[in-house]
Amino acid sequence: MPNAHPPHRQEPNASADDRARMVELALNGERHLIPSRLEVERGGVTYTIDTVRELADRFPGQPFELLLGADAAERVRGWHRAGELLAEAWFVIFNRPGTMVDAASVAALGFDPVRTRIVKLSTPEISAHRIRERLAHGESIDDMVPAAVAGYIRSRHLYAAPSAGQLG
Repeated sequence: MPNAHPPHRQEPNASADDRARMVELALNGERHLIPSRLEVERGGVTYTIDTVRELADRFPGQPFELLLGADAAERVRGWHRAGELLAEAWFVIFNRPGTMVDAASVAALGFDPVRTRIVKLSTPEISAHRIRERLAHGESIDDMVPAAVAGYIRSRHLYAAPSAGQLG
C-alpha cells in the first residue's frame, strides 16, 4: 500500500499512481496479498495509525497485520503517534539483510508480544534505495523486481537519470 506523499522522506520521483500500479503488478497472482490504493486515494500525507484505524472502520472484525522489516521496526518510535500505533496494531516483523530482531528487542521497542509475530526469512539484499540507485546509473534491476514491474518502470522512464539533453 503506497502512500500519496511519504511523510518520512523526499517526494518520490514516481507518482503515487505509478507506485500503486507497481505494487499491483508485483502482487499479481499472489493469492494471499491484496494491493490497496487506500492511502493514494486519501491523498496528502498519510500516517500508518490513520490507515490502521480506517481499515478497522471499513472492515470491522477483519484482522490486519502490518508487515515491517526489522530495520523499520527499530525506528518505529520515531513514527507519527507511535505509541498509539503500537497499542492498536498487529505486526509481523521480518529480518532484513544486516538487521535481525528477537522477542526481547521488539518488546523493548514497545511492540506488544501478543500482537507481534517475528518471522525469520531468507531475504535477498534488495531495497528501494538500491533499486533507484541502479536505475539512476542505467543498470538493470531485472534480478531485483518482478519482470512486470521492471517493464513498467522502463516503459514509463521512472527513476532514470536525466539524459544530457534534459540537464539545464
